Amino acid sequence: MAHRPALQRVVVSGLGLVTPLGNGVRTSWKGLVGGRSGVASLGTEFEDLPVSIGACVPRGEEPGQLDMTKYKSRAQSVNFIAFALEAAEEALKDANWKPTTYEEQCRTGVAIGSGVGNIEDIVDAGAKMANPRGFRKISPYFLPRILINLAAGHVSIEHGLRGPNHACSTACATGAHAIGDAYRMIERGDADVMVCGGTESSMDRLSVAGFARAQVRIPDSVCPLS
Repeated sequence: MAHRPALQRVVVSGLGLVTPLGNGVRTSWKGLVGGRSGVASLGTEFEDLPVSIGACVPRGEEPGQLDMTKYKSRAQSVNFIAFALEAAEEALKDANWKPTTYEEQCRTGVAIGSGVGNIEDIVDAGAKMANPRGFRKISPYFLPRILINLAAGHVSIEHGLRGPNHACSTACATGAHAIGDAYRMIERGDADVMVCGGTESSMDRLSVAGFARAQVRIPDSVCPLS
């Protein structure tokens, strides 16, 4: 009779947050317990839609804001990818984990998912393709900017993580499923450390219109764990 191998214990050792309440765990938690709302007007661009308010990540160079100028490359400047990079960096620092040996890198993986990723670039590319010569206007970065797994991919590249690399897409349950998948990878010995969570930024006109028609909330945040 085959015996089931002993399962490894799993603990959360670090946190990272990018939310409408601010950039970072401390800022977000302070806003949460202080009863502050992250909901605000989306601007005149959305006034003709049934929903013109949303909860957006504050961007800028002020304390508690996400400085998007850090992500200058075309492949990393997409919101949902930048959110994942920012939160993953905080989670790894919080966990005091920086793999230096090849073995440590191979035993550290990433599981970060997204529901829809980057719809805005798809809408833009579709508009360009309506032109007879639109093919030449499509950026070579188009696919790397829209693929769901690229958030996890860029986190692994940025930190040299060679372990399991996984991305699920299960709508609003994505973050919970990614954390659960990472939990099982550690539990079963596939990795010693996993950076995991969910990332989303669906604040373009098409996404807002779609969510409004479905009468659901519009997410714009990320919550990785290490």
